[in-house]
Amino acid sequence: MPQKGSVRFHTQVIHAAQRPQDWQGSTLPPIFQTAAHVHQTAESLSQTFAGQTTDHISILEGGQATVIMSSGMAAVSNACMALLRAGDEFVAGNSLFMSTYLLFTGVFQRYGLTARLVEPTDEEAIEKAINDKTRFIYMETIGNPKMDVPDWPVHLRSLTGMAFLW
Repeated sequence: MPQKGSVRFHTQVIHAAQRPQDWQGSTLPPIFQTAAHVHQTAESLSQTFAGQTTDHISILEGGQATVIMSSGMAAVSNACMALLRAGDEFVAGNSLFMSTYLLFTGVFQRYGLTARLVEPTDEEAIEKAINDKTRFIYMETIGNPKMDVPDWPVHLRSLTGMAFLW
C-alpha cells in the first residue's frame, strides 16, 4: 500500500486503500456480489451504521463516510430528498441530464418541491433565484447537453452559507 501523502488525486483513483494481499493476487479490487458484510460483534455493526467507524471512507474527497448508489439518478434523488421537505425550493442549472431534468420538473413538483432553473454560468441569475425557501444549489459540473462549466470559485465566494450539490 502506498505511503500516506505519497498518493495524489489521479493515483488515489486507482490505488487508494488497496490491500492486494486480500484479493488473492488480483491487481485491482474485486467486485463482490453481496449486499451485506460480516461484523465480528453487534457493537461493531452498531458503530458502522452510526457512522462511528472508519471501515469505509471517502478517500478521494477526504470525507468521513460514503453512501453508494446503484446509479447516478439514485444518487441525485437520494441527495435531494435528504435535504428537501414539501414546500422547499432549490436552484438548479438548466443544463441537466434529461432524467435529472424530468425528476426536477415533473416528479418533484408532485411532492410540492420547486426547482428554479437558471443558466449555470450566470452568477447573477443564481443569486436572484435564491429565496428564503431555497435549500441548496444543484449544478452539473459539466452540463449536459451544453457542456458548460460553471466557475465554482466565483460562485462559492459569493454564495457563502448555501449548500451546493454537484
